[in-house]
Amino acid sequence: MPKEEKGSTVIVACRVMEPELEFVRAQNPDVEIRYLDQGLHRTPDKMAALVQEQIDDAAHYAKRVVLGYGLCSNGIVGVEARRQGLLVPQCHDCIAFFMGSLEAHKKAFEERPGTYYLTHGWITERKDPLSIVEEEYMQRFDRETSVWVMEEELKHYTHIVLINTGVGHLEKPRERAIENARFFKKQYEEIQGNLDYFRKLIEGPYTDQDFFSLPPCQAVTQEMFLENG
Repeated sequence: MPKEEKGSTVIVACRVMEPELEFVRAQNPDVEIRYLDQGLHRTPDKMAALVQEQIDDAAHYAKRVVLGYGLCSNGIVGVEARRQGLLVPQCHDCIAFFMGSLEAHKKAFEERPGTYYLTHGWITERKDPLSIVEEEYMQRFDRETSVWVMEEELKHYTHIVLINTGVGHLEKPRERAIENARFFKKQYEEIQGNLDYFRKLIEGPYTDQDFFSLPPCQAVTQEMFLENG
């Protein structure tokens, strides 16, 4: 595959994927990655406008624009690339990236749907349940109420699982994941992740098994994901 000219591929991605994407990008330094804050997942109504802003800015020089997002609570619905078209992963959320494929994520969900996943980036960005309680909910409520709100969010989960992709030092993230599991009385487990989907984001191939390939000015819709299962 011929090497692309500098700036030919621009990826707009969630910052929780930064450790894995930067690890893969070390072999592909000409790929540009623009990271957005993970906190947008909790305000999906604001996400599309910020993602669109990055796409529009990259449109001036990029040959290819790739989203490093799943559907994410409809957070990317409405975004489009008006010049190049847009490559969109077919996953509903980012867990498939860390597991390596849509199939691996689907299999894990079918085997145990009550699983709350954490990753190195998720914990580093302070978006684990305890950090959300401490840094978001306690800005609005007292500690007891803040903990109760999170317990309600987690009441259908039985496990907290850390995905180990083999990237970065995992000692402190592991300690934090275990702390979350103990505090919220969930079973803790660590599973092996896979970098294959991250490699596809950066290197391709962008097949129709893994990506929607949208022509210029065609916007992302929820129906695309529903029809795709």
